[in-house]
Amino acid sequence: MENRKINSYGIVGSIYANYIIQSIALIVIMQFSQALSKQLNTDIVGLGYVASGIGIGKIFLMFVGGVLSDKFGRKLFIYLGMICYAIFFVGIIFCTNIHIAFCLAIAVGAGNSFLDTGSMPALTECFPGAASSASVLIKAFISIGTLVLPFIVTFFDTNKIWYGWAFLGFTAYLIINSLLLLPQQFPHKDTTIKGCEGSVNYFTGNPRFEFEGILLIVMGFTTTATFVIILQWLPTIAIKGVNMSDIDANQLISYYSTASIISVFVTAFVVKRFLKPIFCIIILPALSALVLIVFYFNISPVMCVIAAIGVGFTAAGGVLQLTLVVMQQLFPTRKGLAVGCMYTFSGLSFVVIPRIVPKLAMINVSYAILIDFFIAVSSVLLGSIVFYRFKKVIDLTKI
Repeated sequence: MENRKINSYGIVGSIYANYIIQSIALIVIMQFSQALSKQLNTDIVGLGYVASGIGIGKIFLMFVGGVLSDKFGRKLFIYLGMICYAIFFVGIIFCTNIHIAFCLAIAVGAGNSFLDTGSMPALTECFPGAASSASVLIKAFISIGTLVLPFIVTFFDTNKIWYGWAFLGFTAYLIINSLLLLPQQFPHKDTTIKGCEGSVNYFTGNPRFEFEGILLIVMGFTTTATFVIILQWLPTIAIKGVNMSDIDANQLISYYSTASIISVFVTAFVVKRFLKPIFCIIILPALSALVLIVFYFNISPVMCVIAAIGVGFTAAGGVLQLTLVVMQQLFPTRKGLAVGCMYTFSGLSFVVIPRIVPKLAMINVSYAILIDFFIAVSSVLLGSIVFYRFKKVIDLTKI
């Protein structure tokens, strides 16, 4: 199939559109909590049980999706992801049993896994010469979904409209996007990320998946955990550490989110023009660590704001995606496996962090900042070791 028959912009447009709906699906249960609580005859704890199914579906199917995506291609798994979301959106509006709702939430997690393992490699294959920018921009579209959904919820609540129409609207969105994607011919799944001047032959040695591959997979956990701690615990740190009001403390997350969105575009520009991803996965965690250690020694209202903006910019603006790009550069024929492994460890951070940080925070809220600092430093150390190996097997002048 000749490259001229591949509409890369059409494919990537559909992928980005899917990430808007993906971010909506991840938080929609709690956003429509009142309506769903009545329908399922449960409370907020019961809805938490339902929502936990998302994490189960995501973690257990991410690796499988990655391996099979390398075997069967990207388009199939993007469609499987869309189908899983549609099953959830349609099924939940007719569901009255909390356990069935839990199973439908697992479908959301499965959809997340399949969409990621199909989409992330497809992005780099559609734009092998701009893989870093294409991957980082996903964060912007994820932010669009989380930004828009609260307005949708408010509109439906204010006008007393049945929430099911919103879910059916999301399903129609998926159907339209699937029809637009259907005629698209995808690039070959073994397409290699291109370096300088279109070079694909940039290897000077053989990378080892069992060494640098494993280190990068672990970075999937550390780079995610760095921003998860701030995202989930900064308001608590502000309230308990400096007696900030609830309203002001929650406002910190708005600063964090704004900084992360700005960072997406800045990072995409920087990796396109100035810095290679391998440098960014060391520099950005180092900057996060710097912000966190200053925050630890000076917990104040001003530093809470600075920490929100600093970590939002340095940790939540695409470090995970850039780490994935580095792994895909090293292992171009195992891109799906790279996504599956790295995003599984990324998902584990959402399971592990809530079990560790609260116990530390109950002793002293500053411990939450300290553990975040050490996690960021571990990202720097892991990234530095990967960089050492990267130089051994790849000619940096050709990427």
